[in-house]
Formats: sequence, C-alpha cells, structure tokens
Amino acid sequence: MRAQSAERNGWVEEPGAKVEGQPGRAYLDPVSVHRGADGMVYFNESTGVTRTEDAGKVGIMLDAYDCAKNIKYMCVQYGNWRNDAKSAVDAAHEPALPIYRHYLCGDESATPDSAKSKSK
Repeated sequence: MRAQSAERNGWVEEPGAKVEGQPGRAYLDPVSVHRGADGMVYFNESTGVTRTEDAGKVGIMLDAYDCAKNIKYMCVQYGNWRNDAKSAVDAAHEPALPIYRHYLCGDESATPDSAKSKSK
C-alpha cells in the first residue's frame, strides 16, 4: 500500500493501519502537526475511514508522538495517557513508521514512499 494524500483535504494515509480490528484506514493531518512544550509532537488523526473523502470527518483524535522513542500515543486529551499501555503504540515496527518520521519528526530520509515497502 502506498502512502497517499486524501484527494480533497490533504490528510495523509497511514499504511497498514489497524482500527480496532475493523476495516478502515487512518490518516494524519500534516497541517495540525506541532511540537508541545514537553517535546512531544502533537497531531490530529482520523481513524476508521472507509471512504477517502471521509478523512478528517470521522474518528478524529488528538495524538502525540515521541520521535526519540518512536512511540505513538492515541487520544491524549484526557487522562494519564503517558502511563496507559492501551494508548501507546511502539511504532518502530509499524508500516506507517516512515510517515510518522517524515511528517511528525521532520526526518527527510524517511520518505512517505518508503512506507510502500514496509506495508507489504
């Protein structure tokens, strides 16, 4: 699967997404990416998307990413998400790692196209 932008709105597909065992895709919004005072990179994600045109309209979450550890934290608005194992994903072995490294960490060597080989 190749990483691609949703046609209308610039959301970037995260290849190999698993959305609670259900069919669907996940997308990140590059425009929302920002570094917090705590050093984490925060971004909006749209999950459970079944049609490309619905990216950014369904399953909206605020997530965080630790570039040093390749850990993605999901739904970070409430609770003690840093210590909740259910909200943390070790992204080092995920097909979307090149997407996270490129768009969230600014790693120029991690191109979105390199996600193609990781998702097979």
